[in-house]
Amino acid sequence: MCWSCDAPPISTPFPLGTLIEALSPTPPDGVRLGRLAGALRPLFPEWSDFLPEPMPPTESAGLERHRLFRALDELLRAMGAHTVVLEDAHWADDTTHEFLLHLATVEVDTPVRVIETWRNEERPPRELVARILRIASGSTGRVIRLGPLDLAGTERFVASMLGGLVASPRVAGLLHRRTQGVPLLLEDLIRTLHDRARKSPGEEHWSPAGIAALAPPASLRESVTSRMDRLAPSARLVAWALAVLSEPASVPLLSVVTGLDHQATSTAVDELVASHLLSLLADGEVSFRHALVLDAVTEEVPLGERSRLHARAAAALGALPAPPVVQLARHLKQSGDAEGWARYAEEVADLALGRADDRTAADILLELATAVTQSPTDLTRIVSKIPFPVFRSVDEYRVVVDVLRSVAQDRALPRLEQGRVRWQLARVLIMADRMSEAAEETERVIPLLADDPVLAGQAMISLVHLSWPNWELATRAEWLRQASQLLANRDPASELHLVTDLATVLLRFGSAEGWTEAAKIPTHDIAVRDRLTVARGLGNVAHCALVWGRYGTARATLAAAVDLASTYEYLRLSTGLEAMGLHLDYLEGSWDGLRQRAAALVSAGRGAVGERLEAEIVEARLLAVEGDFAEAGRRLRTMLDHPASQLGPELVMETRAGLAEVAIARGEPAEALSLTDEPFRLIQHTGVWLWGGDLVRTRVQALLLTGRNAVARDIVDSMAVGLAETHSAATDAALLSCRAMVARADGDLAGARELHHRAAAAWRGLPRPHHELRDLEAAARCLLDDGHGAGIAELRDVLNGYSRLGAVVDGERVVEVLRTVGVNARPPGRRGGRTGYGTRLSPREREVLRLVAAGETDAAIAARLFKSLNTVHSQVKSAKRKLGVSTRAELARAAADLVEEDGDQRLDSSGG
Repeated sequence: MCWSCDAPPISTPFPLGTLIEALSPTPPDGVRLGRLAGALRPLFPEWSDFLPEPMPPTESAGLERHRLFRALDELLRAMGAHTVVLEDAHWADDTTHEFLLHLATVEVDTPVRVIETWRNEERPPRELVARILRIASGSTGRVIRLGPLDLAGTERFVASMLGGLVASPRVAGLLHRRTQGVPLLLEDLIRTLHDRARKSPGEEHWSPAGIAALAPPASLRESVTSRMDRLAPSARLVAWALAVLSEPASVPLLSVVTGLDHQATSTAVDELVASHLLSLLADGEVSFRHALVLDAVTEEVPLGERSRLHARAAAALGALPAPPVVQLARHLKQSGDAEGWARYAEEVADLALGRADDRTAADILLELATAVTQSPTDLTRIVSKIPFPVFRSVDEYRVVVDVLRSVAQDRALPRLEQGRVRWQLARVLIMADRMSEAAEETERVIPLLADDPVLAGQAMISLVHLSWPNWELATRAEWLRQASQLLANRDPASELHLVTDLATVLLRFGSAEGWTEAAKIPTHDIAVRDRLTVARGLGNVAHCALVWGRYGTARATLAAAVDLASTYEYLRLSTGLEAMGLHLDYLEGSWDGLRQRAAALVSAGRGAVGERLEAEIVEARLLAVEGDFAEAGRRLRTMLDHPASQLGPELVMETRAGLAEVAIARGEPAEALSLTDEPFRLIQHTGVWLWGGDLVRTRVQALLLTGRNAVARDIVDSMAVGLAETHSAATDAALLSCRAMVARADGDLAGARELHHRAAAAWRGLPRPHHELRDLEAAARCLLDDGHGAGIAELRDVLNGYSRLGAVVDGERVVEVLRTVGVNARPPGRRGGRTGYGTRLSPREREVLRLVAAGETDAAIAARLFKSLNTVHSQVKSAKRKLGVSTRAELARAAADLVEEDGDQRLDSSGG
């Protein structure tokens, strides 16, 4: 038998305690021992009935020890032990080591093999190790030195702990860098990550930040503390200095930071290397063996000593010909020198922006702008660099606004400087969703920017966006003309920013020239300084494409914006893009689980209110098509509490159109007219019919239901004139639908049917299946009204379409029409919210699951499938629930099993 025992980490272990505790508390059955075994009675008092009486004592302690060793030897051999393994031998007492040495060297016919394992940094006493190594170097034994795992070995180790799932190279690489491949530390970290992910599922635990934030395991902290306590004071000081530096360092640098002379520092370094805390690097520098040791030592540095060492490190690094600014700024800040930190902080932020670490840059720039007194020129420059979309709360915007307001109120400030500060203030107010304040500030700032035409032009374009409810066509055209003149000689360095502004304002207000400007926005090979501008610009263009009915363009542009936003962690922008993606799914008829996804985004509360409004509209409109008119109306009316400038013209029109549709469905066309009065006047006032496709269509329907056919006809004619120079697929389809409704009201059933079919074809081209089905329904009803029974078959097809889509109310309306002509039909199920595929995987979940099985991260899946990152998170979470798993690893294994075992059939069939 193989007998194994672990030495416990006891600071003063009792003699032979490890071996004694490893034996059973009851004596072995069928074993007969000689008289010599009486020496074991003091060790095993509970075996008194089993062991013989002890032999008379001797006067020699050595002889007594010899008797004890022979008795233990006899016991082990009688029990049939052929191998003894002592784990963690560095914790065992000297007597245990001496007995195992005796066991391994005694000359007998049936030798017992002895295996001891220990860590170099905590090995047994040197004299004993030397004796063991001398024996092991002979023919009967050998020493096996186990080094750390390489990257490939780390990947296999992680996979073995995750049940065979292949770890992504990214995760394995992060863990390897954190532990340098030490298996014991890898095991501790993986268990910690797995436990955290099980308790609160989410990929953030396995992200670079999540892995870097892992504290050293308790066992490592205890080991480091023990070794640090045994060090000479000078060696401990050098270890603290290296921990404060957080980078490999040379002996001369450590000497300067600690204040020790060169010889004392060298001696201390030798002691630290011998204690296995430090490693010597090829260039003569030293570093901690791995990041976890660094963290453990850092925890031990006294606060007072830490500040002093940071100050000395800053002085040492600042004296170099090319100071490392990132390290220098950190040391100055940690030493309490805020003024010194400010001298380098902006340069550090620029470096962070250059390596796409926008969160770090934002934190630094925010602190520079708000916690350090700045000149107006410096303040506007610093604020202009802040990547605001990574902000996590409105408080971060608020402090920037307060500082800019304070500086702008300085009456001694030159006119142009005041204009630049106030323009930055207006921009921050826009991003903070404080639109009315932003409009006031922008209008106030334009005269102040007379000597800076580029900024003045940008401010004018912004004012056009902010003031759309109040300006008629001529006013808006005049402001855009002035802006264009100011921007005629624009600086090429600001070209991209102006391109995105111009593209957005032109497209938003119905000018097809905006597509020419939009085509100039790059989607590949984007300069670092432009990535935020591009992400915003692409998001704006995607939204405009959605309004114009260019859904393919919207989908592709949105995917490019999502990729940038997720890569650089533009949190607020990501939320807005996700809401836009939900809106696009709604329009294209991808309703499976859509209301739940929209509700999740709304309830999550991420981002500012403006970023979630599209998701709220989607949720409300789906409630309406499912028949929950009361809740849908409540949600939509709540949205109208937001200022029109915050909603934007498109969402104002859609919200009102949604409320009017609910009123018509309830049989209240007069209420629908009242709801559409104000927004329709806005369309007439501004001259932008592009916004009004749904709203005008619903208003025309309400007018016809109330017998105001002539007014409806005039509106349709006005719409046709207004759209003469703005041909968008969405409004062209809406215009055809309106013409068809007027023709039917005038009694021209054949003409109406033809127009409804043309409208349906136009909707299909977008695609927008809900509207397509409504026009096909209307065309079939024209046929029925004209006495043609063929309309029944067409209505059945429409009913099937509504059922597949999940349009409960529309389906019930068709059922009632069929019943009036004697056809019994089954309405779509009213399920209190479409549950989609229930416990089965939907096609979209299957699509995501295949990539999960291939080891892709959620971010990679989002980019590959042109989805938002949060949509992928939602679908992964849903798949976990349906497959009954709780972790990412379990989900990947389940998906891999489905693909491998059933040739993907099970995945396909699970979707219905």
